[in-house]
Amino acid sequence: MFRKVFLIVAILFFSLIPVGSIAAITIDKVVAVVNNEVITQSELEEIIQKPKKQIMENFSGEEQERLLNKLTRDLLNKMIEKKLQLQVARQMNIAINKTEVDAAFDDIKLKNAFPDDEAFKRALASENMTLEQYKKELTEQLMIMRLVTKEVRSNVVISEEEIKRHYEEKKKDYAIPEEARLRIIFFKGDDGIKKAEDALIKIKGGADFAEMAKKHSEDPTANGGGDIGFVRKGHMLPALENTAFSLKKGDVSSVIKADAGYYIIRIEERKEPTYIPIEKVREEIEKSLYEQKANALYDEWLRDLRKNAHVEIKLQ
Repeated sequence: MFRKVFLIVAILFFSLIPVGSIAAITIDKVVAVVNNEVITQSELEEIIQKPKKQIMENFSGEEQERLLNKLTRDLLNKMIEKKLQLQVARQMNIAINKTEVDAAFDDIKLKNAFPDDEAFKRALASENMTLEQYKKELTEQLMIMRLVTKEVRSNVVISEEEIKRHYEEKKKDYAIPEEARLRIIFFKGDDGIKKAEDALIKIKGGADFAEMAKKHSEDPTANGGGDIGFVRKGHMLPALENTAFSLKKGDVSSVIKADAGYYIIRIEERKEPTYIPIEKVREEIEKSLYEQKANALYDEWLRDLRKNAHVEIKLQ
């Protein structure tokens, strides 16, 4: 009798559930458990659709399968990390109010040049997302940012010793290559060699280089006496560079062959290689070190968060 009553109750219960709901119960399985919350297959599929499509279009066979498996695992891990952080944020009573969300939303619209909400909605629709969904996601991101600032980033300190050590270790990155200020005389084409040789004879005989450039050079700098200003090593025509940086101030080169014609150069001034002073790059170094430390500390904090949580992955 008991079994018969139970069967009738069960039939009545399932008859009240729409067919679509039964399908959803069957399909929407749990892929991960994070403490007292779950991540479902449909939630995972929602964020995996676009990158999955790109892999399907560009790869096949075993490589496609390998990349899809990796994508699925990576994104699921990101979802687990996000859920863990949101759980901690709620435990710490971190909340984001509507004013903060609206301010962040307006800033995003401005930076992405959206004229109004309707334009933003259209862009979201192309990504299969509603404005409400986007603002919910934005709220969660702001919660996590506030949590990470409180728990991680506020604990990062960069000392003056670290800044100096980094500067010395990476000093080559702050090097200013040597420079040379040049005057040039240029003659176009293969037949320019005769003109260049004649000009060089006159210069060696005492003719003023700048005046010769004004009268004879076929380069746009002729009106300025061939003065091209300071050129940094590594930014000059290869045909000219070796010669230019081997000459002393006041020296005149021999005729130099280049792809477009023939050059004669004179060194007006030289600047030896030097370094940007630490005072001018201190802020840049401090910011770089801060981000490196903050990222390392965040990764460690996240590992501890996961180690102390109950996380169960149910992917097949």
